[in-house]
Formats: sequence, structure tokens, C-alpha cells
Amino acid sequence: MILRIWLMRGMYYMSASDKKKFRKEQTAAILTEKQKQEQEEAKKLKIYTVSFVAVMIAVVVITLAVLCVRAVNNSGIIQKNTVAAVIGDRELNSVELGYYYNDAVNSYYNEWYETYQDHTNTYLQALGLDVTKPLNEQVQDEETGKTWDQYFVDQAIENAKSDFALYDLAKAENFQMPSEQQTTLDNMANNLGTYATLYGYSSADQYLRAMYGYGADADSYLAYNERSAIADAYLHAHEDSLKYEDADIRAYEKDNVNKYNSYTYSSAYLSYTDFRQGGTEDAEGNKTYTEEENEAARVALKAAAEKMAAATTLAELKEISNTIEINDESDLAVNDSTNVLHSTLNATLADWLASADRKEGDIAAIPNTSTTKDADGNDKTVVNGYYVAYFGSMTDNTKKMANVRHLLVEFDGGTENEETGEKEYTEEEKSAAKKEADGYLKTWKEGAATEESFIELVKEHSDDSSAEDGGLFEDINPDSQYVLNFRNWAIDPQRKVGDAEVIETEYGYHVMYYVGDDDMSYRDYMITNEMRAADQEKWYQGVLEPITTAVKDTSKMNLDIVLSAA
Repeated sequence: MILRIWLMRGMYYMSASDKKKFRKEQTAAILTEKQKQEQEEAKKLKIYTVSFVAVMIAVVVITLAVLCVRAVNNSGIIQKNTVAAVIGDRELNSVELGYYYNDAVNSYYNEWYETYQDHTNTYLQALGLDVTKPLNEQVQDEETGKTWDQYFVDQAIENAKSDFALYDLAKAENFQMPSEQQTTLDNMANNLGTYATLYGYSSADQYLRAMYGYGADADSYLAYNERSAIADAYLHAHEDSLKYEDADIRAYEKDNVNKYNSYTYSSAYLSYTDFRQGGTEDAEGNKTYTEEENEAARVALKAAAEKMAAATTLAELKEISNTIEINDESDLAVNDSTNVLHSTLNATLADWLASADRKEGDIAAIPNTSTTKDADGNDKTVVNGYYVAYFGSMTDNTKKMANVRHLLVEFDGGTENEETGEKEYTEEEKSAAKKEADGYLKTWKEGAATEESFIELVKEHSDDSSAEDGGLFEDINPDSQYVLNFRNWAIDPQRKVGDAEVIETEYGYHVMYYVGDDDMSYRDYMITNEMRAADQEKWYQGVLEPITTAVKDTSKMNLDIVLSAA
């Protein structure tokens, strides 16, 4: 029994060496599992590490790529090495043509803005140009499909063509730009950095890139402006060089003697539509008239015109006009016109006024006709209206033009009219300006009372921008665009050298000084200007004609300009 138990225990008995071996095996097994776990974790870590490194490398690559692209863009290498247009034997890169393109767009918009101010965008919209959309997304010409950016690219190329053609001639002739324009260029170069800082840019190059796109920099921009300035100065210098003898002037005007005359007259226009009665109105409110109704209107028109033409004085003509019965939708008034050039008159009225036998006080009804076809296809003359005119006088504009100087004393103070937006001044404010102007005139008269002393007075006290020039205004004529009182004082036929007087305009009080008559009459001034303009244009077109142009790759230019925010 004991033996059996021992044997049974012996089945489970291990020697010391066996136990040691077992512990080693057991330990080895445990280590093996730990190593396996560590290896798995190591693999995962390796995968994560490799993935992280790969992502970081990708980020670095992308960052470097972005930085490279930015560096390339900022340098303008692509734009500077892309030929956008060819003019003659010159290749213009995207940057060079870009200056012309941007300035063509700005010039176009500014020309409209000068006329229509706050209504500019509305008028441009009517032309198909939406100022809130990119130019390259809008069609300018429906027939050809040309977009607005293409339109301005064409303008840019024409402007560049003109600049290079004139610039080459100027350089070939060693033309020197006038000092005033050279000073303007120098100031531009000196102030570019200041402008950049003013608008929040760190450098002139950065400022120009923002204005004109990648590749724009101070050197190329100043070269562009210098070329344009020299071309413009040379163009005007050539025009100024065109001189004409009296025989040339007289020969030119021979077939257009009346063209340079001016007329003072009064007139009213009567249309047969002013006398129409009846008519048939459709659902939309549009009226149509029968041939009988139109003919009756023409009969009434003729009677009214003849009645007015029977007047013997201007006052009587105006009185009769008030008795003429016309439609409620029409107006009839006799308007006075002074010194109107023949070339600006309606042809029908001009022929009557310029008649050789015309004399002061003449009154006539002058028919305004048109030619149509009758039912048989024959020409038929129809009277559509009458000019009823009174002849005052004619001037041949042979009086010499006027040269004056002035000292301006502006009104001080004033209140803005809410309806008109214009400043209005009290009598006290006006009186203060008048008293000051009178004082300057008195000081001048009590002194040397010469042109030189007047110039000194102007330079010291005038509020006008002309003060630096001694307040000088030259070539003043009946059509000069100066305020009425200023112009009329200057062109007064009785004016003599040395005349001085204080006059009032909407700008203030002017101390006027008559320098003297110009060397040329207004008539000869008009004729020579016309001759010079024609000769200049002929010469200019001759300069441009042999130069060829071609559009190349404009894809690197900023063509998507938006003129105005919504």
C-alpha cells in the first residue's frame, strides 16, 4: 500500500534539475510571448512612424512646392518670359502688355466717369459692361463673340504700338523731353516707395504687383512710363512745330468762308406734331394718326409759322409765339443765342443766317423738309417743321484774342444747398471778399501799377491755382470755356492794355488785368488748329501704318479685372 502510494507520487516527482529545466522552459515561453507582443507593437510603431514621416515629407514637399510657386510668381519669371504680343520687331511680355492693358481699362472707365459721375455704372451696363463681373466673362461684341478683356487687349496693343513708334522716332532724332515732364517722371520714381507705404505695402515692387500683377516691378514700370512720356512729348512737339503762313490760312478758308463766322440770333422750332389732333390710341397707350390728320397738322403748322414770321421786331415775335395754340405735350419758345459758330448750327438755319443779303432785324419762317416716296414711287417733299428765326448780327471773328491776368479772392464760409449740393454765400460773406479784392486793386493802383507789380500781387495773394504763373490766361475767345463774366470782360471790344477792374463770378471776386491782344485772331486760330489737326493726323497715321502687331499668349496676364465691387 505504501509502495503503491509512493509509486503514484513518483509519477509526479521531479528532481531538482528537472524543476530548474522546467522553470527555464517556462521562462522562455513567457519571454517568447512578451517578445511577440513587443514585436507586434514595434511593427505598429514602425508603420505609424513610416506613415508619419511620409505625411511630414508630403507636407514639406507641398510647403516647398507652395513656397516655390509663390517665389516663382513673385519673381514674375513666367510672366516675364511669356510673349503676350509682338509689335513690329519687338516682343512684349505679359508684364509689359499688362501695364498697357490695365491703363486702357482705367482710362476707359475714367472717361465715362468724367461725364456721368455716379451714373457711370448704369450707362456702362447699357453698353453690356457689368462693372461687378470679370472682364473676361462678358461679351463686348455679340456678332464676333469678342469679350471685354479682348477688347481692352486690342486697345493696349494699339497704345503700345503708338508708344514704341513715337519713342523710336524721338530717340533717332535725339529728342529731349521737356524739363517739366522729366520732373514729373523723377517725382514718380522718388515717390513710389512712399505710395507703397501709404497703402500698406512693404516695397514699391509689392505695391506694383498688387496693382498690375505678378512680374510688375519698379524698374519695368518706370521704363513703361518713361517710354509713354517721351512718346507723348514727341507727338505734341511735332504738332507744335507745324506752322502756317497767312497765304496758307487764306487758301484753306477760301471754300469755307462762313464756317468760321459766329451769329447772334433768336429762333423757335415748330413741328407738325405740335399741331396734330385726334389720333387712335391702342391698348398700350400708343397713338397713331391718319394721313388726313397729319395733313391737317401741316396746314396748321404753316399758318402758325407765317403768323410768327409776320412780326417786325424780336419783341413782337416773342409776343406772337405766346398766342400760338399747340398740343399740351408740346412746348414753344423763342430762344436767344449769342455768338454761335456757323459750324455748330443746324444746316437749314445756318444757310439762312449766312446768306449774303442777311441784315439785322430780318425775320423768316424757314421750312425743314424731307423727301419720301408717294404711292407711285415718285419723290415727294414733305415739310416737317419750320425754324422761325430773327437775325441779330454776324461776326467774322477777326478780332485778336485776349490775354489777361487775374487775382482771385474766393468767398469764405458758405452753406451747402441740400438740393443742388452747391455752396451758397450770404451778402456779408460776399461783401467781405469784395472789400478784400477792392483793397488789392487800390494797392496796385497806388503803387507802380505795372504788369510786373500786378504779377507780384497775384503771386502773394491769389486763391487761384494760376497764381504761380502770375494769374495768366491766354488766347481767350468767344468760345473759351471760362465763366461768363470772366470771358466777357476779357473779350470786350473796348478793352485796352492795362485795364484793371474787379468783377464777380461764382468763384469769388477777380481783380482783372488786361495784358493785351494776342498775336492771332480767333478766326485764324480756328483755321490753323483745323489745318494742324489734319496734318498731324496724316503724319501720325503714316508713322503707324508700316508697323504690324499680333496677339500671342495672354494667358499669363490678369485679364479678369472687376471694375467695381457690387
